[in-house]
Amino acid sequence: MAAPPLCRLVLTHLLVALFGMGSWAAINGIWVELPVVVKDLPEGWSLPSYLSVLVALGNLGLLVVTLWRRLAPGKSEQAPIQGLLLLLPSLPSVPTAGPGSGLPVRAPGVEEEQEEEEALPLQESPSQAAGAPASPDPKAQRLLSAHSACLLGLLAVTSALTNGVLPAVQSFSSLPYGRLAYHLAVVLGSAANPLACFLAMGVLCRSLAGLGSLSMLGVLFGAYLVALAILSPCPPLVGASAGVVLVVLSWVLCLGVFSYVKVAASSLLHGGGRPALLAAGVAIQAGSLLGAVAMFPLTSIYHVFRSGKDCVDQCGP
Repeated sequence: MAAPPLCRLVLTHLLVALFGMGSWAAINGIWVELPVVVKDLPEGWSLPSYLSVLVALGNLGLLVVTLWRRLAPGKSEQAPIQGLLLLLPSLPSVPTAGPGSGLPVRAPGVEEEQEEEEALPLQESPSQAAGAPASPDPKAQRLLSAHSACLLGLLAVTSALTNGVLPAVQSFSSLPYGRLAYHLAVVLGSAANPLACFLAMGVLCRSLAGLGSLSMLGVLFGAYLVALAILSPCPPLVGASAGVVLVVLSWVLCLGVFSYVKVAASSLLHGGGRPALLAAGVAIQAGSLLGAVAMFPLTSIYHVFRSGKDCVDQCGP
């Protein structure tokens, strides 16, 4: 099959890039305004939880279309929509995303050669592609399938945390230290996502144990942030500069670590071709939705996390 013309490839890459940048710019533009408006809108400190659910629900449209085209008979060209799944943002400050989501995506119509060492069980072997019967080693196939399942699990869990759980409590963990702390946590946390992606382009961790260790490190930072949110409006070091530094640094490191894990896991799965591309997109969006939906009642209905009041010292003796 003849290769597409160069001008067509350039136009395709440009359109895909504009789609990804446009969606991320729109969501980021809203999210960075939260430190200014969160105290003035009726939702109050629970506003990030509302937004995380709405964004996750908005991404369901493309996910449903992708799964429908995948399962419907006679639909074989799935790469364009599957690729767009990975470009959709879930939340800018928690990826962000990833998620997200900052993941490597094959542009539609572009065929890439896959290295043998990156081949995964989700990828068709040359003998299968040629129609010849394949005879893989059952033991090796089980090991590779478990490896792929672990990578997909990492994508789902990290997306649930960064695109659902953590953004829902970001205001409760940061606002007790002031609007400046909240603003820095949002902006610098958003910047951590692309920086982690660029780092993964140069230094990519291919070890499942290494990615698991990084995930646990991110969980520790996330647990600290959730603990601050639970103790809101009087977490430790309120009114001290050290408290501001710790909460902002924790957000940046937490989001940066999780973003790197998502990019690394998706990069390893990317060698599996279209099935892996679809599976990664589904894992990211499903994890984001589950995390957002799980946190919504806690923040907005049962009010497990308490908000502070202006001009009222709730942390005094």
